[in-house]
Amino acid sequence: MVKTLAKSPGDSVGLVELLSDEAERDAILDHEMLYRSVLEHVGCLQLSPAFYFYILTRRVLLKAGLDQRALTDYVAAVLAAFSHTNQLTYHSANNKETNARSFGYVTDLLEILAKAPPQQAFLLRSHLGDYTLFLSGIFAERVHAHAERRGAPGIDFYETIGKSSYRSAASHLPSKESGLQSTLEQLSAEFHVVRLALNQLADNLMHFHAPPRILSA
Repeated sequence: MVKTLAKSPGDSVGLVELLSDEAERDAILDHEMLYRSVLEHVGCLQLSPAFYFYILTRRVLLKAGLDQRALTDYVAAVLAAFSHTNQLTYHSANNKETNARSFGYVTDLLEILAKAPPQQAFLLRSHLGDYTLFLSGIFAERVHAHAERRGAPGIDFYETIGKSSYRSAASHLPSKESGLQSTLEQLSAEFHVVRLALNQLADNLMHFHAPPRILSA
């Protein structure tokens, strides 16, 4: 942030001081120059996944009329977590592994959920909400393709499961103890809006379908 925004060594010192203040830091995170730097940088970005996804997610959620930073934090954390493929596997209490297979994966989790104790139910509901948001938000084209070619459930199915999962997770005691209750409730209420914002992020900023760049030796 300092490297991008500071124009002189003196500016760097002042920015470091500003960044120690939470309100000032939040305002700086919304700076257009910071966003453009992340978006237009050529080569490997030396950023944490959490920081990278926060900057991009913040922009699309603001355009969608969602200004709550706690919501941005949560959604960015979901994207950062699912950027690691091992997050697409759920390990149950008996160490049984369930692999992500879109609709099949969701139905597997729902079966496990029916027998889960309260603490595990919260984790399952949260994970189910996160997974359906990630899949329908970032890979909406894949969902549409599976629905058309294989008769699999469409986006509406994932929205319904996601909304109910977040709503149920918000009602569990761990969500209140962790301070996540209001964010989970908002995700349930605004799932469709957040999903559309992530569709925009995937379509306009992530370029999953662009041909890979050939690197010279």
